[in-house]
Amino acid sequence: MHGRVKVRTTEEEKARKEKEKQEKLKVFKHAMQKIWDKRKKEELDLELMELTGKVLTSNPDIYTLWNIRREILNIFRKDMESEGQQLVDLYDAELRLTEYCLKINPKSYCAWHQREWVLTTRSNPDWKTELALCNKYLKFDERNFHTWDYRRFVISQCKPSLKEEFDYTTEKLLDNFSNYSAWHYRSKILVDLHPDLEAGRPIEDEHHKHELKMVESAAFTDPDDTSAWFYQRWLLGAVKTTVDLVVCTISPLKTTVAFNEPVSKDYVQMTTNLLINDVSVNGEWLPCEGKKYNNVWIFKHNEIIGDNLDIKVEYNRENDDKLIILCIQKNSLYIGRNNISFQRKYSEPVIEELKKQLDSCRQLLTMEPDNKWTLLTTTFLLHCINAKHYHNEVIDILKTLQIKDKMHAGYYGDLITKWSIELQLEDDYRNEELELKVKFAEKISSLPHLHYYSFCENVNLFNQNLTSRVLSTLSVLQHCKKLSLENNNLTTLKGFPSLNLEELNLRGNKDLDMKEVEIFKQQNNYNVIF
Repeated sequence: MHGRVKVRTTEEEKARKEKEKQEKLKVFKHAMQKIWDKRKKEELDLELMELTGKVLTSNPDIYTLWNIRREILNIFRKDMESEGQQLVDLYDAELRLTEYCLKINPKSYCAWHQREWVLTTRSNPDWKTELALCNKYLKFDERNFHTWDYRRFVISQCKPSLKEEFDYTTEKLLDNFSNYSAWHYRSKILVDLHPDLEAGRPIEDEHHKHELKMVESAAFTDPDDTSAWFYQRWLLGAVKTTVDLVVCTISPLKTTVAFNEPVSKDYVQMTTNLLINDVSVNGEWLPCEGKKYNNVWIFKHNEIIGDNLDIKVEYNRENDDKLIILCIQKNSLYIGRNNISFQRKYSEPVIEELKKQLDSCRQLLTMEPDNKWTLLTTTFLLHCINAKHYHNEVIDILKTLQIKDKMHAGYYGDLITKWSIELQLEDDYRNEELELKVKFAEKISSLPHLHYYSFCENVNLFNQNLTSRVLSTLSVLQHCKKLSLENNNLTTLKGFPSLNLEELNLRGNKDLDMKEVEIFKQQNNYNVIF
């Protein structure tokens, strides 16, 4: 009828779109073929720039075309002795092209990278314009991590006031707390803007407290949003950490030292000195785990280790603080242990703030008892305030989370293992235990801090939930003679390290292949029980 707009049927619309698609595909293929032909003939000229530009305006993510454009621009740059107006115009055109492409796809890795390349290649980049561009795109989408990454690049070049950038993250977070990128960027600025230089902590106390309060407000605004909880987790980990020597072990066969953090060979050589009867021993440090940075290092020397020797290790800590560890003879070993503690050390003002946040979490749980993020944060707050005092409560909450959040049950199990091992380790070192045996009820699923037990000759990991993925970590047990992995969940022995064992117990690992075990027995000269 006259006066009415004709509405296409579904089939007509589908056919029309298919026809348009085929026409675009035909044009695209023709353009790409022409580009490949010119590329093959090495005709790297302005015409090729125009061809690639037309294709990229339709699809900015063909990285090969951006590579071709960079190659052409490099040729022009080499042909011109100085950066003349023609080259400046080409750079400006390239920036306009990337900006157009970013309007099509603001998350185009290729377009952002090309823009970065142009600005670092040309001699007169306008960083203020780039910062304004970041502001513009973050107004469109304040959570676009590509723009935040590019902003960090721009800031690294023009170096504006850190305070201004910090305030900018505050502005964006007040607009929308659910912004992982803004929280992450804020964390990078915070440690540079407000370090605690006197106490050696990453963040000055007042600002640490302020950030904790801010993130608490964000988390309680929307308890189901994860971004603020993750930032709070980072804040809880922002404590002073130092590398320290934890245990030295000297036997007639081998000498090892273990550190709380992985260290390099150069670090060990500069900081660690073995003395026998007050005479410094020469030798070579070898990596236990075969990496550049290792927790355990083996000291190869030619000294004969007998009874009744005076053995000690000198360790030069930071700030010229020298630690002397006396090694006491225990059977055939000389063992020297440092005082250890896994309790995070916060200032009193920060501890008070953590206690307030713990009270807030407990209040929130009365209203939303099943909120997993509040439950998990409660465990971290308890652990940070006093890990030993609240240990049982922490374990109970983590067990509850394993039931309520089955998808992440393995993660909660690993936390139970890690925090339980840390508590046991402090007792074992204090009581000068000589063997490793799990003394708590919960079965372990991993082997955190195993290097602290590198001195043990007897390691009993009977009846746990260990799988074959932990086998490679056993390499730190350089003095172990008797190792029990009985009643675990091993499925293969691939990755088992070379150890000077006398006995290995593999009973009860039902999924181990008998043939593989037999081959393993033939390859090793110690008693394998299976």
